[in-house]
Amino acid sequence: MREILFLILFFIAVSLFSLYLGGLTRKAIEKGEIEPVFPNPSDYRNSIYMFALIVLGTLMVLFFIKIKVEFVKVLENIALFLLISTTFSYFLPIFTSFLLSILLIIVSEVKPSFILKNLCIFLSIPSASAIIGASLDYKVVLLFFIILAFYDIVSVFITKHMVYIAEKLLSKSSSLISVFPSKKIRKVSFSHGKRKIRVIALGAGDYFMPASFSVSLLPLGIKYSLSTLFLNAITLFFLLYFIHKREVSRPLPAIPFLLISSILGFLISFYL
Repeated sequence: MREILFLILFFIAVSLFSLYLGGLTRKAIEKGEIEPVFPNPSDYRNSIYMFALIVLGTLMVLFFIKIKVEFVKVLENIALFLLISTTFSYFLPIFTSFLLSILLIIVSEVKPSFILKNLCIFLSIPSASAIIGASLDYKVVLLFFIILAFYDIVSVFITKHMVYIAEKLLSKSSSLISVFPSKKIRKVSFSHGKRKIRVIALGAGDYFMPASFSVSLLPLGIKYSLSTLFLNAITLFFLLYFIHKREVSRPLPAIPFLLISSILGFLISFYL
């Protein structure tokens, strides 16, 4: 139970940090200091472009896993370097940001631990969510959210390639999945049978997508962002509690549940 609370608090911390950076990013865009990622924030085709990038990235990960899992670490660390240095650059000079980012990645690889890997997630997801959420209209982000929710269902229950990726990444120390140690030993059904694990885990995408939607709601008012954020945290708590209580479980896609709670949180905000 304690590990679930830690994960939920971590989820809230990542989401709040994303909102903070999202506010800074939006102000910088409005002042003309930086350009938005997409020239037309209201173009629904942007959601298709982003989904295409997700599929391409997934195919690359699957390809490298088939060859050697270590190759995935190269892609992971390149992405981490870009995102963590971006996060640091909100507060520090570019050169210092690069140095700190490289140092953190090196230390996390030389002496891997769940604390360092979770720290990498905490410093990488918020800048990605801030940039995407601040660069797009909330309706476009919502469409992307819906597409990813269906993709998550398909990839976990039908093609099961996300289950395969999660199984491989859990055997290695990866910043693509946040992990919190658990005292309880659970049996989890993976693609090649059941495995005993003593952790509770959540994929990086399960932080990124709801945080991006919350950031995109900032122009409407902070109450919309915070309402979706905290309802997402509550939903995630009950989902993880349900999984934790079962002796034998299977990986579940979190994004569809977070999509529903995000929409409900958004609608509830109109009455607050």
